[in-house]
Amino acid sequence: MEFTHHQRVGQVLESLRQGLSEYVSEKMLQKYGNEWGKKFESLIPKHQKEKSSLSASDAICGDVSSLLKVIRQDWNNSFKDDLSKFDQIVVNELIEFRNHWAHQSEFSLDETCRAIDSALRLLKSISAPQMGDVTRQRQEVFRLLPQPSAGNELLTPISQREEAQARQRLEKLLKRIPFQNASLLNQALTHTSYKFENPNTGEDNEQLEFLGDAILSFLSGDYLYQRHPDLKEGNLTVLRSNLVDTSRLATFATEFDLGKWMRLGKGEESNGGRTKSSLLSNVFESVIGAYYLDSGVEAARTLVQPLFEKVLDALPAENQVAQGRDNAKGWLQKVVLDPKFSGNPNRKPPEYKTIRSGGTDNAPEYTSTVYVAGSAYGSGKGTSTKRAEKCAAEDALKKLKLI
Repeated sequence: MEFTHHQRVGQVLESLRQGLSEYVSEKMLQKYGNEWGKKFESLIPKHQKEKSSLSASDAICGDVSSLLKVIRQDWNNSFKDDLSKFDQIVVNELIEFRNHWAHQSEFSLDETCRAIDSALRLLKSISAPQMGDVTRQRQEVFRLLPQPSAGNELLTPISQREEAQARQRLEKLLKRIPFQNASLLNQALTHTSYKFENPNTGEDNEQLEFLGDAILSFLSGDYLYQRHPDLKEGNLTVLRSNLVDTSRLATFATEFDLGKWMRLGKGEESNGGRTKSSLLSNVFESVIGAYYLDSGVEAARTLVQPLFEKVLDALPAENQVAQGRDNAKGWLQKVVLDPKFSGNPNRKPPEYKTIRSGGTDNAPEYTSTVYVAGSAYGSGKGTSTKRAEKCAAEDALKKLKLI
């Protein structure tokens, strides 16, 4: 039986409700004793109570929306000691997903993946047994990504002549990345600027870039989980950033000399596009996406795993945390720019606002606050603006439970 994205999100929300029911009631019982039910009801929004006659015990059993909203409303009293700032953001995101689902709205594949990831994150934070169910859902959704066809045929028909021309042009590169369909590799190397100037040249690599980003995120996460099963999520996030950030992917592209093989428009060519970090990073993602379509996920894993190993062998995980402490601002930036960090949708770096808050002319004191997407994440004091900003970043990392 095939499920719609809406049905899949519904299943995940049900698993989330089951996991949260026991957790929320237990935490509120600890805080409020026998009065926890009345407290629970008082935290449910008025408009929601008007639409439902559910008691606190009924809501615990049957309404994930109420559970999430109670966590949000009673955060400082009952939940902040167990859950991180990350989790607070995830709770808000899950409320939006639940409302979207309740209105019978359609979900894209990307939205479904994000809803599942958010639910899994919260279930992991409370160590709920439903993690296994949601993990299986995640695996099912991952299988919905485009798969290689039985005959490895391209979606866009390619003539034998075009295939032969692509194979001839890319002969040396094909020895290193053995595509069955050279034309698919050719597409992965075709920048939009080239397509714009040569409209009859076939498709550009934008869709392949999107797919490659998803594949690399999955493969890097899976690799790190297998290599470091005992590391906490925050440390794994830092390590993953070292594997798949723009500069690292550009380095991987350079190892395959992809800049030489890119098809660029004249403008990008004259502006040094073959050595631009952003273009190299994008083309590496495109090639990985294309290789996945051409030969499958295991072939893509075989290609990238030695690259990952080389990076981590040079930067062991046990040293990574120590380096993060020494460079708190850099670590925080990697965390908030990671696509899995839901509290920074526009992917903007942290902003620091620093003022002189006291001291003397000879020994001034500065106070700095770090903001992510307009929200304050940490603050710190120091005898210089640099020191104050570092302390603010460290405070943010502590609140995110990363150090």
